[in-house]
Amino acid sequence: MIGGATAAVVALPLSLAFGIASGAGAVAGLYGAIFGGLVAAVFGGCGVQITGPTGAMIGVLVGIVSRYGVGGMFLAGALAGLLQVVFGLLRLGGFVKYLPQPVIAGFTNGVAILFFMTALDDALATLSLTLLTVVVIILALRFFKRVPESLFGLATGLVANELFIHSPHVVGDLPFHFPRLVLETMPFGQLGALLGPAFTICLLGSISALLSAEVTDGMLGVQHDSNRELIGQGLGNLVSSLIGGLPVSGAVARSGVNVHSGGRTRLSSILHAVFLLLMVLVFAPLVKRIPLASLAAILMIASVRTAAWKSVRLIPRARWQYGAIMTVTTILTVVKDLTIAVAVGVALAGSGVLIELAFSPRGQVVGTSKATATVSSLPAEIQVLAFEGPLFFAGVEQMRRRIRALAQKPGLVLDFSAVTMMDETGALALGDFVQRLQAEGKRVYLAGLQRKPLRMLIRMGVVDRLGRRRVCKHLDSAVRRAVQELGKEV
Repeated sequence: MIGGATAAVVALPLSLAFGIASGAGAVAGLYGAIFGGLVAAVFGGCGVQITGPTGAMIGVLVGIVSRYGVGGMFLAGALAGLLQVVFGLLRLGGFVKYLPQPVIAGFTNGVAILFFMTALDDALATLSLTLLTVVVIILALRFFKRVPESLFGLATGLVANELFIHSPHVVGDLPFHFPRLVLETMPFGQLGALLGPAFTICLLGSISALLSAEVTDGMLGVQHDSNRELIGQGLGNLVSSLIGGLPVSGAVARSGVNVHSGGRTRLSSILHAVFLLLMVLVFAPLVKRIPLASLAAILMIASVRTAAWKSVRLIPRARWQYGAIMTVTTILTVVKDLTIAVAVGVALAGSGVLIELAFSPRGQVVGTSKATATVSSLPAEIQVLAFEGPLFFAGVEQMRRRIRALAQKPGLVLDFSAVTMMDETGALALGDFVQRLQAEGKRVYLAGLQRKPLRMLIRMGVVDRLGRRRVCKHLDSAVRRAVQELGKEV
């Protein structure tokens, strides 16, 4: 409940602002956040995803409205929703799992910067309130951990403004009424011309939502259903557009607020929409007095906490390509758009892989190849899976699937004797996946690591995270260690 309520508080001013900025009006932003967000929450595949209008989409929507009118934007949004549903039914949602880690980190940092910049004007308009709210939130994080820090800061800002500061920069009146279908405003005669803009909305919204889901997966150590998430996002866009709302997408910043405030299940994202509706209908007299500076402070802190700081700290330890790809993706996300940023980032990462394979003495096909079954002479509790070929970002998902499909025993030895190379994405994904398996009760050992993959695992901190006893240079050492430790447990 706290996660949903806090996300709703953050979503309210954003929905109003994005609706106005698009040219469709504040109510269109509210419709998208409430009704589009609710449908996406119910039918989506990521329980903590908060869906609503996003800043990354506004540039596209402004162009559509200026050329085809508000009705054209509604029609393009509905078509985009249908495309997303089709893509989900065709099981195309998993494409984001093949993105390199520095591209995901760059996207996350770029979105964090965009949302920080979105809040800057309101923050500077009443700087005293902004600083007060920031200080209160930081103190709540430090000394009152059981208190929802964002709501604590918001309440303090509201009281301070009413009693002492009296800033006129508040949310203001909410012109809201229950929606109705807007089919009569849609220019169906321009359907062919709107297919291109609809595809852009579809692609931008899908990448944004699926990357946001990947980020929240990393926060919680869970795995979302990407195909179901695409279907949920598509249905959310369809419903929102048909009733006059903005096209919507899952958002990293708001989903991060939900997670940081305690949201862990689908109930939090559903309650986000419910609380947002209640704020508009029931608490409008109080909501309209909320200072925009306090909301800006909440958003700025959420943006800072959402940024991929862990990935940034890895730059000095990783190869120069890692930092370069992350930086380029971040910059393009801010100055261009998400689609271009991801496309360029993936192209740079793919070029790096091809160059490395070309100059490798044992160039092989990218990804993991055959995984063998257990060694017959081992105890019944232990299983060995062998992998072959370089482990780059494109092979990470295949590795996960093979391990999930074949790993049936409590003791698991992953034999990487024939893995010649490993990039940062492969190393980090391997470490995260092994930790998940261990959290499920499995004993996992990495064995047979050649010099380059072992060095990459050490540089990325994976060896320290898993424990040096779990990472062995030779296969027989890992098997002996597994036998000894499992034997003691038995």
